[in-house]
Amino acid sequence: MSRAAGTGRRIGAAVLCAALAFIALETALQVRSQLRFGQSVFNALRGETRYVEDERTGLKLLRPNRVFPGREVEIRTNSLGLRSPEVLPRREPGSLRVAVVGASTVMGELARHNDGTFPALLGERLRARYPQRKVEVVNAGISGYRLADQLRMLAEIVLPLKPDLVIVYPGFNDFADYCRDGAPAPAALRQGLPLVSLPGWLLTVDTVRRHTVFLRAGLPGRKTLRDPQAVDLAPYRARLERLVAVARDAAVPLLLATNARAYRPEQPVEEQMRLSEQARYFNPCFDLAGLNALYDRHNAEILDAGRRLGVPVLPLHERIPGGREYFADASHFTSAGERLAADAIFAYLVRRGLPGA
Repeated sequence: MSRAAGTGRRIGAAVLCAALAFIALETALQVRSQLRFGQSVFNALRGETRYVEDERTGLKLLRPNRVFPGREVEIRTNSLGLRSPEVLPRREPGSLRVAVVGASTVMGELARHNDGTFPALLGERLRARYPQRKVEVVNAGISGYRLADQLRMLAEIVLPLKPDLVIVYPGFNDFADYCRDGAPAPAALRQGLPLVSLPGWLLTVDTVRRHTVFLRAGLPGRKTLRDPQAVDLAPYRARLERLVAVARDAAVPLLLATNARAYRPEQPVEEQMRLSEQARYFNPCFDLAGLNALYDRHNAEILDAGRRLGVPVLPLHERIPGGREYFADASHFTSAGERLAADAIFAYLVRRGLPGA
């Protein structure tokens, strides 16, 4: 056997071993995800993915009337594709109906059960205060929603339910658009080579990316890749204004809430870096200081929209402290955070007077 043939066999054996190791690791991660969250590539193979595109509205919704069981998170959906109790189009006389619109924090991405989300907990508090009335709080949050999606959710699904009040907690998903806006076009990255993309369901790749955030986002003192003050928030402002206009046209009262987060400038830098890992993973064009500035700018836009348009705003970022007690990651609540959010909204509504009450 020639030396070249022997080298080729060794390389082939090494590649085969690496491929087998990758397959074993990916399978283990998929099984782990299925057990923990009831969601993995196995759902796709069975045609039971968590999310579907609604034919009527074009919105991404949860698969209707399903239970996605998991050891850590169980999601039960209603006929509308929401993580919420069933809600009928026609209301009972004298009932009180509130809807909460938003993204994964509203949906309760990490809440163990439906009744542990802050919209469900808000419902508990309202039922205790108004025991003689049927109280419904509709959880209209869907993971990944940007403000434009929330506007469509409001118009297409929430307003036809004729709620007495709509609460909007926008979240931070619009940040990802700012990174894409400043990214070079794919053709500029190829330099004569084909562009290789991997399936989005590969958990091995996702795990590696999550555990190497610090390599891409850099150290705390590194200059941000994008200047947060240079980001044009005019489109975000216009969407806020449109959301208010749509609610007003339907004669439905609206309450905006600012976004809370786990990491705060007053914390030690090392703690902020740990708490902001998820945010830096999803928004790699901003460093820690950039994300703090962008969060503050978005909250300022929400507060300013309330002042300009005469809409009440709950400064939830002032009511929920940062840190691990209330946040499981950069933006999703722990069970204590879910309770505190429900308490803050309930106290605000009682103090201001709940419409329809």
